[in-house]
Amino acid sequence: MQGVYPYFFRVNSTSAHSIDDSFQGSIKRQSSHGLQFSASYTFSKSIDNASSPGGGAGSDGSLDLGGGLDTASTWGNQLDPRANRGLSDFDRTHRLVVSSVWEIHEPSFARDSAVARLMLSHWQVSAIVIAMSGLPVDIFDPSGGSLYGAFGDRPNWALGATRRSAMTNVPAGYSFNPLAFAQAIVQASAAIPSASDPTALSSDLETDIGNLGRNVLRGPAQSNFDISLGKRFPLSESTGIEIHAEFFNVLNHANRDNPVSDISAADFGKVVSYSSSPRIIQFMVKLNF
Repeated sequence: MQGVYPYFFRVNSTSAHSIDDSFQGSIKRQSSHGLQFSASYTFSKSIDNASSPGGGAGSDGSLDLGGGLDTASTWGNQLDPRANRGLSDFDRTHRLVVSSVWEIHEPSFARDSAVARLMLSHWQVSAIVIAMSGLPVDIFDPSGGSLYGAFGDRPNWALGATRRSAMTNVPAGYSFNPLAFAQAIVQASAAIPSASDPTALSSDLETDIGNLGRNVLRGPAQSNFDISLGKRFPLSESTGIEIHAEFFNVLNHANRDNPVSDISAADFGKVVSYSSSPRIIQFMVKLNF
């Protein structure tokens, strides 16, 4: 019976498997003429058959901010440990972080003027840039797997469709071609593709476990640029006033979330939400003593 019904049960086991390979490199420049600079880059690939919640994206495309749990629910054939093997939900192929701090030296012409020294000395500029690949996209059909009493599963590739075709000829306003996917419908009295018993037939119009792999697509890349400008007014050897202006997402760049991956949704294949904040400017005055 298990060969015919690979979904109609629930198991909590320690059989998950994951592997992560990465290359990490960094460059750091110590202070020279007041400038400090550092950059780090990670090229990685994480593969597993079950990612715990948190760090990935939901079927509506929004970022999953939940904390990781000890166990995770999986779709697909529960009797095949490789059925859900794919990119981890939180996988990001590329991640680059660049930061710098510049202590601007007092210009030589300002040394002869008290006003010039007050206005042009003790300035600091700092910045940080983050750029990274998007998150994987897992296509979901909430009516999938009805043959096994499931509450959703992955659909099928449409006839002749592949990952390459899903990312080409993309209609305007979409992140991928929604026509590359189709529900895994099994007609009444038809053979069940996922059943190990070739004589197993569907008693009614139902949906099967789809042949689509896990996390086969990837969402939009994301980036952010923050900058801070500050000036110090020394009052004595140990006291002083600092004024800072901080600009978060200074370019007011909108980071798009993943596209909607629910095949039954009206916006399937479209980006409908954003995870970035608008440009934020804040000012700070600090007294050091």
